[in-house]
Amino acid sequence: MARVAWINPTSGISGDMCLAAMVDLGADPRQIVETLATIDVLGGFSLEFPHVTRGGLRALLADVKLTESLKHRGLSEINAIIDDSGLTPGQKELSKEVFFNLAQAEAKVHGVTAEEVELHEVGSLDAILDVCGFAIAKELLGIDQIYVSPPALGRGVTSGTHGMLSVPAPAVLQLLVGKEAYGGSADFELTTPTGAAIIATAAIPCNEMPQMTISAVGCGAGSKNPADYPNVVQIVIGTLNSEEQEVPPLPGHFEQILELKTNLDDITGELGGYLIQTLISKGAIDAFLTSALVKKDRPGVVLTVVVRPGDVVSLSMEIFSLTGTLGIRSVAKQRYVLDREFFEIALLGEKVSVKAGPYRSKVEFGQLASLSERFNIPILQLEAMAQAEIEKIMGAG
Repeated sequence: MARVAWINPTSGISGDMCLAAMVDLGADPRQIVETLATIDVLGGFSLEFPHVTRGGLRALLADVKLTESLKHRGLSEINAIIDDSGLTPGQKELSKEVFFNLAQAEAKVHGVTAEEVELHEVGSLDAILDVCGFAIAKELLGIDQIYVSPPALGRGVTSGTHGMLSVPAPAVLQLLVGKEAYGGSADFELTTPTGAAIIATAAIPCNEMPQMTISAVGCGAGSKNPADYPNVVQIVIGTLNSEEQEVPPLPGHFEQILELKTNLDDITGELGGYLIQTLISKGAIDAFLTSALVKKDRPGVVLTVVVRPGDVVSLSMEIFSLTGTLGIRSVAKQRYVLDREFFEIALLGEKVSVKAGPYRSKVEFGQLASLSERFNIPILQLEAMAQAEIEKIMGAG
């Protein structure tokens, strides 16, 4: 059974709200603090989680005290800080992915590269603490996958290093390109860049809570306490039990998958073919291009990559790197997979692989093509010979 979490950001989300909700779910605050203490630049920090009330609801507040004033850091410096810490490899990987996406968003906003951009508020110690704390808590809770509903972003203005900024902040909007969001009723910032980066990196968008057996509910409080609604982010944790799903009367099983999509209007046919081959070699279940009329009435293609949940981050990074796209849409789906087996047959004295399903068995085409070229025998004749051999084996079995 998969252990999943659903984030309900109807009052927005920030890094400290998310961390507080994870602790309210059961992540051990002592272990979080001990692990964060291995990050050298956080020296002298304190982190407590007092109970507060927001709009009549009980919640935890992440009360952080740090010794450093605001400092600008580049992505390479933040990566080095994380690499030198005592976080586990998985915690380091997730933390760095969040900051990479933050840097990409800030770079787009300021018209520079991710390596050149200086992270201002989001490069400060409280952002490092929030992001790394979230990664630690996720691992402590044993969460396999996170889902998130569209976040409320807020409206109005907020202050930053560059002065007053409109809400939603430009980096927040950039992080959520390709994903659903809405304004909400608050006249202040509800979703911060750190909060947006966490859900953009670690969560699969969904319109409603996935069907699950609920184990616990956590509430993380925002710093503001408006009178007309509870300023909290809810996180629900539970299990997905595939055995409880209605399974068709076929010899197979359900699998959780995701479709990653992005529109492209600037790739050649050669690059398109290379994309497909590379992504499949990196672990994609499937990858294909569909012709489309994209922005500015340009002819283009939609790249669709079907992936397993555990490969979302690595293959998203491959897509970003290979295409230069700045946004990927992700949709959680299920597929029904027929059971299959693999065996070998002898053909012209050579061993070739056979993939056998309930209704069809087939030799790998690439091996037939190689034999056809080597022995100068038409491939259709080889297919017939292979099928006859397969039928003998299947009949005997």
